[in-house]
Formats: sequence, structure tokens, C-alpha cells
Amino acid sequence: IFSFVAFEVTAAALGFAAFRTIRRSEEKRKYLYVNWPSVASTYYWVEDSISFGQLTGTRLRLNDQRRWAQIDPHADNIETD
Repeated sequence: IFSFVAFEVTAAALGFAAFRTIRRSEEKRKYLYVNWPSVASTYYWVEDSISFGQLTGTRLRLNDQRRWAQIDPHADNIETD
């Protein structure tokens, strides 16, 4: 049972560390958006969920997309919902 608890604590810590890194790094969000769109979508959904109706993830996604479109005007991979 100790190994199960250790696994749970480790998984939670790794998940929190990854979320915190993505939240603070626009570069990481762009990498996920371009290469792993389902993971990026999940991240923005989680941001919306933990913001209790403030739609932080949606606003962040739209701001990111606007910023990335300005940086690379020839990018065809910027999508909107």
C-alpha cells in the first residue's frame, strides 16, 4: 500500500509541476499547441475549470493565438474554435 501512495503522490507532484511550467511558459504552450493539440486543449480546459467560470483558459488561448499569429504571419496551423 505504501508503493501505491508513493505513486499517487509522485503522479500528483509531476502533474502539478507540468501544469505550472505550461502556465508560466508561452513557449511551452506554443510547442504543445503545434505538436500536441489535444494536450494543449486539455490544458486550456483545465484552466477554464479551475477558474470557476472566469474562462481564464479561453482568454489565454485566444491571447496566445493572437500573439502567435502576429509573430508568424505565414503560419497555417493557428486554429480558432
